[in-house]
Amino acid sequence: MSQNSKNAGRRAKFKYLIKGIVPSRESQQDLQRELHENLPNAVSVVILPVVEGYALEVEMADLAPFTEASFEPYFAEHVVPEAVSIHCQSRGPVQLQLLKAHYS
Repeated sequence: MSQNSKNAGRRAKFKYLIKGIVPSRESQQDLQRELHENLPNAVSVVILPVVEGYALEVEMADLAPFTEASFEPYFAEHVVPEAVSIHCQSRGPVQLQLLKAHYS
């Protein structure tokens, strides 16, 4: 069985805290739209303002072509930082903290 077929239909839910940015309604909506567009298998992308940042929750219907071990680092190191740099105003160093990862 190939790695892609083992991960097909594999659901996942991630919760992050993004700190070091100035939350605004416009950046919140733009960031949510950008992440949804970049994650075609996303069931939901929820972004809520917190002090100096956002709480981000992403639910994926399918991780393929990624594995459990490769999706989260790719998302956290490439997708989110790029979207944040495009749509958000930073206030000091931007930090992304994984709060929870759940696979089913």
